[in-house]
Amino acid sequence: MNKRYLLLAGIIIALGVGILFMPAKDAAKQTQPELLLAAIDDPSRFLSTDDITDRLVKKDPALMLIDIRPVAQFKAFSIPGAINIPVDSLLSLSAQEMLNQKEMDKVFYSNADVTSDQAWIICKRMKLLRIYVMQGGVNRWFSTIVKAEKPTETATAKALELYQFRIAACQHFYGSSEMAAIPNAVVEKKGVTVVKKASGAKSGGGC
Repeated sequence: MNKRYLLLAGIIIALGVGILFMPAKDAAKQTQPELLLAAIDDPSRFLSTDDITDRLVKKDPALMLIDIRPVAQFKAFSIPGAINIPVDSLLSLSAQEMLNQKEMDKVFYSNADVTSDQAWIICKRMKLLRIYVMQGGVNRWFSTIVKAEKPTETATAKALELYQFRIAACQHFYGSSEMAAIPNAVVEKKGVTVVKKASGAKSGGGC
């Protein structure tokens, strides 16, 4: 199904959640649907797994990585440094207190993109600032960071540098003693340091 249609469905769901749980006095302050549609088409609302990894390794104090999956899934596996706010809890008082921290970049992720997009829509509708989506979610985290694919012999220096960054980051997060819990993870055992990825990487982005 076309992703735009999925996002439109997400808007409908998000608006429905807002109607059910948000006080009427706050509804008038929400972003209008036509403005949401324009924002949805802005690719800068996405951050890549490499962007997030770079910031996590550097312990960026402005990054708030938010796992919006159910608690059971979060406990089973989560990205190091993430906090858990299930998507159906985004409108709770405690969640709102966290999400209203204006100095923080709030980055949502789920298993893939659809639920993360719905979370972004809910928060955008409420005019929250600095909200983003980690593109591809846990699935892409595994394919790019945990199971990084080694470039071919003819790969560019930039591709090789990015690969070295990814495998070093994997070791940084999980360590050699913990890798058995991550099937087929690609990691070098010794002599690897985490370095900044190739130029052009963003320290942050917009949703």
